[in-house]
Amino acid sequence: MDCATSRSLAVRLLLVGTLTPLAAAADDITVSLDSVTNLAATLSADGKTIVFDAQGVLWKVPSSGGKAQQLSDLTLGAARPDYSPGGDLIAVQSYREGTFDIWTLKPDGSELTQWTEGPWDEREPTISPDGQHIAFVSDRSGSYDVWSLALASGELTQWTDSPGQEAYPTWSPDGAEIAYVVDGKRIDAVSATAESRVLIDAIDGTAYSPSWRAATGTGDGDTDAASNISWVRLRPGQTDLMLGAEVALSGHDVFPFRAQWQADGTALITADGGLQRWTPGSDALMPVPFSAELSFPRQDTAPRGRDFDSRAPRPVKGIVTPALAPDGTRIAFAALNDLWLMPLGEEPHRLTDDTYYESDPAWSRDGSRLAYISDSAGSLDVWVLDLESGLKTRLTTDDGAELYPAWSPDGATLAYQTELGETRLVDVASGQTRPLVEALFQPGRASWSADGRYLALAAVSPYTSRFREGTSQILMVEVATGDQRFIPVAEHKSITIRADAGPIWSPDGRHLAFVMDGYLHTLAVDPDGSPTGEPVAVTEALADSPTWSGDSRKLAYLNNGTLEILDLAAGTSTPVPLTLNWRPEAPRTAIVHAGRLWDGASPTVRENMDLIVANGRLVRIEPHDETNHAGNVIDAADGTVIPGLIEAHTHQSWGNHTFGFGARQGRLLLSMGITTTRSVGELAYRAVADREALASGERVGPRYFTAGGPLDGARIYYNAMRPVADERQLDLELARASALDLDVLKTYVRLKPAFMERVARYGNRHGLPTYSHFLAPGIYLGQDGTTHLGATERLDYSRISSLTGKTYDDVIDLFSAGEKSVISTFFITEPSLFDASAITEDNRVQTLLPVNERRKLADARDNPPNADGSTYLAGILDNPATFAAILRGGGRVLAGTDSPLDYVGIGLHSNLRWLASQGGLSPFDTLRTTTSLAAQELGVGDDLGTLEVGKLADMVIVDGRPDESVNDLIDVQSVIKGGRLYRIDDLLAPFAR
Repeated sequence: MDCATSRSLAVRLLLVGTLTPLAAAADDITVSLDSVTNLAATLSADGKTIVFDAQGVLWKVPSSGGKAQQLSDLTLGAARPDYSPGGDLIAVQSYREGTFDIWTLKPDGSELTQWTEGPWDEREPTISPDGQHIAFVSDRSGSYDVWSLALASGELTQWTDSPGQEAYPTWSPDGAEIAYVVDGKRIDAVSATAESRVLIDAIDGTAYSPSWRAATGTGDGDTDAASNISWVRLRPGQTDLMLGAEVALSGHDVFPFRAQWQADGTALITADGGLQRWTPGSDALMPVPFSAELSFPRQDTAPRGRDFDSRAPRPVKGIVTPALAPDGTRIAFAALNDLWLMPLGEEPHRLTDDTYYESDPAWSRDGSRLAYISDSAGSLDVWVLDLESGLKTRLTTDDGAELYPAWSPDGATLAYQTELGETRLVDVASGQTRPLVEALFQPGRASWSADGRYLALAAVSPYTSRFREGTSQILMVEVATGDQRFIPVAEHKSITIRADAGPIWSPDGRHLAFVMDGYLHTLAVDPDGSPTGEPVAVTEALADSPTWSGDSRKLAYLNNGTLEILDLAAGTSTPVPLTLNWRPEAPRTAIVHAGRLWDGASPTVRENMDLIVANGRLVRIEPHDETNHAGNVIDAADGTVIPGLIEAHTHQSWGNHTFGFGARQGRLLLSMGITTTRSVGELAYRAVADREALASGERVGPRYFTAGGPLDGARIYYNAMRPVADERQLDLELARASALDLDVLKTYVRLKPAFMERVARYGNRHGLPTYSHFLAPGIYLGQDGTTHLGATERLDYSRISSLTGKTYDDVIDLFSAGEKSVISTFFITEPSLFDASAITEDNRVQTLLPVNERRKLADARDNPPNADGSTYLAGILDNPATFAAILRGGGRVLAGTDSPLDYVGIGLHSNLRWLASQGGLSPFDTLRTTTSLAAQELGVGDDLGTLEVGKLADMVIVDGRPDESVNDLIDVQSVIKGGRLYRIDDLLAPFAR
C-alpha cells in the first residue's frame, strides 16, 4: 500500500489534570520499587529527565536518579513510554479500554489523551523527530503493520502492507525512515514513499526493539549503516544488546526495549532490574538509582469454604449437554457420571449405571438411538444405544479419545472429534472412519445441515499470527469435498464458548443457533449455511448448551443450573422441572496405624502412632496401642503417613473430556497421593457435574473445587473462555457463578481492567477468590493472586519475569507485602523422575495415562531439553528461587501444574522436586505448598491440609520419608479420603486390561 494513503480518526481527549497521588491510607499496601522487572524507560531530549514504566505505572525521575514522581494512576496500564523530541509529550500504549491503544500525556501527567480506539490493537508507539507524528504497529489491516498518526489531525497513514508481522517501529534520526522487526527474525526499514530495505537479516534468535543511534557528526547515526541500529536479541538464557549484526553488550539481563541514544554516543537502557547508562565498547553499566513508592488498597477475600459434614440431599446443577428428542417429549443429558433420559414432566431415569465416564448424548433423527461417549472399554469411544432393545454398541475403537458425536440426517453417519481436534466421520453400519477436517485447536461440536451436505462447527480464527487470540466463528465444511469457509457470527464477536454453545443447525435447515455475548441467538441461513440476515437474540438470560426440537420450533437450553425450553414463536421460556438430587458420599470410620507420621503442622515426625477416624474425621491421634485395633484397621506400619496432597491449579474437566482422561483422571490423581484439586478455569456445567459426581462417590477421585469459564475480553483462545461484551453480561456471568456454587473466579488476559476490578469486588463480597495471570494490575484491583509466575500475557513481555526468566525485587515485594498467592507451574518434567525407576514405566502411568500422554511423556524422557537449546527451560531455571523468596517474604506459594497442559498427577511431583532441588526449600516448606498453604487458600484450613484432631481424614501412605526427601513422595502405597481407603491396585483395576 502507498503509505501516502490516509484515513481519519476521531480523537478522544481525557483531560484529567496533573496527577497528584493520594497519600497512602492506613490499610493500603505500600511497596518501595528500586529494582524492577522489565521496566521500560524513555529519556528527554535534553537528557535531564527519565520517564519509566514500572508495573504498569508511569514514573518520572531526574536522569541523575532520585525519588520518582508518579505520573499515571493504577489503571492506565501504560507500557513502552516514548518522549517527544520537544520534551512536551509522552506516548504510551495502554489497555485501559480493553484493546491496546495509543495514548499521550504531558510530562507532568496531565492532558491524558486517547488517540486510537476500536477493536484493533495498536502497540509500541514512537514519536517522530519533528514531534508531529507517532508511529506504531496495528493489526487493523489483518496483520501487524507499521502505521503513523498525525498529532495535528489524528489522521492515520499505513506504512507497510505485507503478510509478515511487523513490530517495534523506530524513526531514523532524520525522520525519513522507520525501522522495524519482521517476524522476530529480520529488521527492515521503510521510507515515507513506501520504499523498503533489509537492514539485518537471518537473525539467530529473536529480535526486539531496534533503535537508531543519534547523529553525532562522526558517522555514528548514519542511517545507511546497519551497524548503527541497536536492538535486543533473545537466545536461550541470555539477552544481548546488538549493534548491527555484532554483540555490543552481553552478560547482562537486557530488557526488550529501545535504547535511548544521546548525542554524546552513550545510551540509556534498562537491564538487570534498573535504569542503566552504557557506553559502547564497554561491558560495564552505570546504574541510575531510583526509588518509587507504589501504594494500592489492601483487598483480601475470605474464602467461604465448604460444608463437608452435611449429607442432606442437594439438587443436581451439573447438567451436561442436554439433548432434546426429535419429538420434543424427552430430553437426554449427562449428570452424576451417567447418562439420563427424562420424559418431560416425569422423573429422569438412568441409561447407564457405572463408574465409567459417559457424556455428550446425541439423538438420531428418528429418535430411536442415542450416540454418546464412554470409556468403559478403556478409552473414550463413541457408542450407540438402541433405546428399544437397550443394546450398546461400541462404534469407534481407536486408542485415543473420540468426542462430540453428531448424527447425519439419514442416520448413516456420525461426525465426531478426536482429542487432537480432528473432525472425522464414521459409517454407522461398518464402523469405518475417515478424516474430514484437520486438527484444529479445541473446535466445537459439529452440526449437520438438513440435507447432510455441510457441517457447521465453532473454531477459533486468530487476528494475526503474532499473537494467538482471535474470535470463535462458525466454520462451515462441505462434507463431500472438505472445503472450508469461516462465517463470522458478527463483526469482532465470538460464539461464547466453542464446546457447548453451538452452532447447531435447526432440523429444517433454516437457522443456526448459538450463544453470543452470553445470550442465545438464531441466525437465518441458506441451505449451505450462508447467512440471510443478522443474528437475533432470543433470550435475555445467559444460555448454555442449546438444543433444537425436531420441528425447529423450540430450543432447550441451560440457565443458571436450570433447564428451560424456549418457544420461538411465542418468545417465552418455560423452566423444565428436574427432580434429581445427590448426596455426599458417606464418610468412613477407621484406625490407621502409622509407622511414621508427618502431620503437616510442623517439621517433626512422630513414630508408631494411631490415627482414629470416626465419620471421616480424626478424633484422636495417639501412640500405637494394639489393644485398640478393632474394626476397620489400616496398616501403615511400614510407611510414612502425611496429609493428602492438594493440587492448586488444574483444568480437570477439560482433562476428563478434551484430553480424553475420562474416569481415569480421578484415579490417577488419587494414585499420586492427591486428595483435593482446584481448577481455575473450566466449562462450567461440565465442572459442576464432575464436582457432584466426585462428591457423591459416583466417580472415583479427589475432592474438587472449581471455577467456571474464565472471563475474557473480545479476543479469546481457549474454548472455555467467555468473552464479556458489557457490564450487563458481566453481572449475569457473576450471578451465574453464584447460582452454580462455583468456588473460584478467574479473569483471563484480554478482560479490561475495569471488568477485572468488578469481578474482584464481587469475589471479595461473596467469598470467591479471584485470580488472573497478572500481578499488575490484578493486585491493584483486588485479585487474590496469580495462577502462574509467568504464562500467557497480553503484552509481548511479562511484568513478572524478564525474557531470561529473572524476577526482581518488585515482584517478590508485591507478592510478599500483599500476601498474595502464586502457583508454581513449570511445565517441564523435573529430570529425576526419569532416573532408574523412571516414571514412564510406573504401572499407574501405563494404566491410567491416556496413550497420547504416555507418548509425550516418553518423548520428554528420550529427548530432554537443555538450557542451551531451550529458551523456555532457560527461562524457568530461576523460578524456584523466586518462589522460595516469595514464601520467605510472606507471600503464598502453592504447588500446581495447569494440568492437563502438564502431566496429570505426575506434574505435581515434578513441581515439588523443582521447588526443593532448585529453590532450596526444605522438605517441610516444599510440602506446605501442597498441604497447609493450599488448604488455607481454599478456605478449608480447618478441615484439610494437616492431620490434626477434628480435621478430615485425608492422608497418603508413602513408602519412604518424604519429610526428608520430597523425591520419596512419588512412592504412594495407598490413599485415604474421608476415612475411605484406596489401594493402588484397586484404583487401577477397572482399566488394567
